[in-house]
Amino acid sequence: MHVHSSHQRNVELLKTLATHGEREAATVSAYRKLILESTDEGVKYLGQLILDEESRHHHVITEMINRIESWDLGVGIEPSTPAIAPRVDLQLLDATRELIKLERQDAKTLTELQHELRGTPPTSLLPLLVSLMVHDRAKHIEILQFIHDYGG
Repeated sequence: MHVHSSHQRNVELLKTLATHGEREAATVSAYRKLILESTDEGVKYLGQLILDEESRHHHVITEMINRIESWDLGVGIEPSTPAIAPRVDLQLLDATRELIKLERQDAKTLTELQHELRGTPPTSLLPLLVSLMVHDRAKHIEILQFIHDYGG
């Protein structure tokens, strides 16, 4: 019964990922169209930033689907997401702690930069780009914390 429930869960996960993957593909196409049709350089620039990220998401979803199918079939399907090997690695623990510290310091610096950019013209991309970098810092810290917790 446990095998069946695991298989059923995998089927449900695959359906969800496939549906999301289809939406990602449509989204990537829509961003490409926006970039090609826009005459505004700022819109093209921001659209390209999003397109790059959406393209990466589409690739990651494919790798996630392949990983789940690999579990179900018992054979490796590539490309797929790897796993982190659980172990005690003091050097990795130290490195991730140091990187988390650096990311937090960078986030603080970027927050200060956000305040300094308040006087820029309202159509300037600079405050938005710095805000996106702040969000990226949070994402990087989450990734590093995962590595620290499970790979170190």
